[in-house]
Formats: sequence, C-alpha cells, structure tokens
Amino acid sequence: MTFKETLAQVREVLEREGRVAYRILKRRFELSDEDLEDLKADLIAAKRVAVNEDGQVLVWVGEGGKGEKGKWGRGKKGRTTIHSGSRPLTPNSRLCALSTGSRAAPTHCDVL
Repeated sequence: MTFKETLAQVREVLEREGRVAYRILKRRFELSDEDLEDLKADLIAAKRVAVNEDGQVLVWVGEGGKGEKGKWGRGKKGRTTIHSGSRPLTPNSRLCALSTGSRAAPTHCDVL
C-alpha cells in the first residue's frame, strides 16, 4: 500500500471513529515512527482536520478545523483545548461547544 493510500485510510478511520490513539494507528497500519510523523504533519498542520491530544491521541475536528466552532490552542502540558471567546472550556463543556457551536449559557454538559 502506498503512503497516499494509507493516508486516505487513516483519514477515513479517524473521521468515522473521531479519536484514535497513535499506538493503534501504528499497529493497524503497520506504520514506522517516520510514517506516523508524516501522517500527523499532513492531518494536523497541513489539512487542519485533526488535532493532537496529549501526544497520544489523534482527534478529528473536520474540514472546518479551526473555524467557527472555537479556536484550538495549546493548554497546560501541550494538551489541546478549545477557547470560545476569552474563557477556556472544561473537558465537558468542550464537547458541548463542539456539538452546539456555542458557549453562550451554561448547560447540563457543565455538570461533571
């Protein structure tokens, strides 16, 4: 399988599953460390359809990547966070922001 074919398959898996650990990608697609870094460079930096979470998980954000639903940034210890307006979101409200596109009022998602 060519790298281009592998990239397309990884993208399909990521889009379908939403989150995939790097270790699982390496095992499922028999990737070298260099191949994995190339995939991350393309999906995260070039295409902006995914983000790195804690250096262990690739998370699908879709075609809009850094668009209307919030701005992706680096939080403590390199963790990926979403900032909507000027207030950082909690892990639970991060899911609400992704699903609703808004953080105007507290929701049931804020309750842990």
